[in-house]
Amino acid sequence: MTTGFGLSAQDLLRAVLDGPHGVHVTGTPKTGLELFLNVPAQAAMAQFTGTPLSRLTSMLPSLAACHSRLEDAPLRRAAWYTPGTAWVAACPPCTGRAWLAGPGVQVYPGAAGHICRRHRRWLLARAGKPAGIALQSLPEILAAHQRHVALVRTHPRGGDVVAVAAAVVWSWQVQRWRSETIWQDRVRRLAAVTGCPPAAIVPHALLAYPETIAVARLLGDGRWQQRLRLSVATAGAAAAERLFLQEVGVRTGRPWLAGWLGACSRARSWEAARADPLRQWLLTVADGTNDDHLWMVDQSVARPAEYSDRAALLGDGRTRALSEQARAAFLTSGWEPLPSLRPGRAPYL
Repeated sequence: MTTGFGLSAQDLLRAVLDGPHGVHVTGTPKTGLELFLNVPAQAAMAQFTGTPLSRLTSMLPSLAACHSRLEDAPLRRAAWYTPGTAWVAACPPCTGRAWLAGPGVQVYPGAAGHICRRHRRWLLARAGKPAGIALQSLPEILAAHQRHVALVRTHPRGGDVVAVAAAVVWSWQVQRWRSETIWQDRVRRLAAVTGCPPAAIVPHALLAYPETIAVARLLGDGRWQQRLRLSVATAGAAAAERLFLQEVGVRTGRPWLAGWLGACSRARSWEAARADPLRQWLLTVADGTNDDHLWMVDQSVARPAEYSDRAALLGDGRTRALSEQARAAFLTSGWEPLPSLRPGRAPYL
């Protein structure tokens, strides 16, 4: 809109909201980044553009509701605040034909919008610098994304389910499986695509994405929940966990998974085993707890959100160097599911 009228965003906003009581605009695009309008201002914007408000809010989610810091008064009010929802850089080939040259286009990806299936690229959340990773040589990533989208659309808590699954898979990653070959091969392919050293790729969420989605589909399946609940009641949590891991092993091409993780669990103390996020989830399922608690994990066992934290646990000690190399290949940001947290003890690694 600003390009079409030859105005700055602030000047156009003041023109749209001009009225008998003056214009109330807080902040600027540089200080707040994202525009929020109260209800009267939303109506004025819809009238000015000739676009239904429902259409505007689909393009600009910040317009969907009045920000808590804006007074819900009859006067038109607008403010520039920090985005409430994460942005990602839009796929450059998708926007190159429709937008003028300049800064990259930022979009709201949604729970599973971090891949452009048209151009087979992994989109990253690095504001002002659009980039992506070509996925032509990683078909399992594209297949996992298709299943991820389906899960988010059909499960009312799909995003939370995937976040819990990410914590579960992370607890497996830190054990450095001796029999693992699939992740090693995926690291090599990612290194070839990004030009980044393998050690800088290992901590990224993209590496275990297919396994995370495979686990999430099981966690969110009501029939599997009932089956596991019955197994816990009749044979105990360990038997239910073994049943679950056997199915994950089949779906991820790792028939040795249940035996390997079972041996690791037996080698740990009873308290450490209870701190495992999958064991916590199974016990919650067995208790018949509602969804609000089912999709929470202890803070101590949640997957670290910061790339440097993951690099420290999975890398070779060169955390700073690895982070710099990963940043150059746009591997320090992007899709990263985070579960709802509850207080917990220090992690067992």
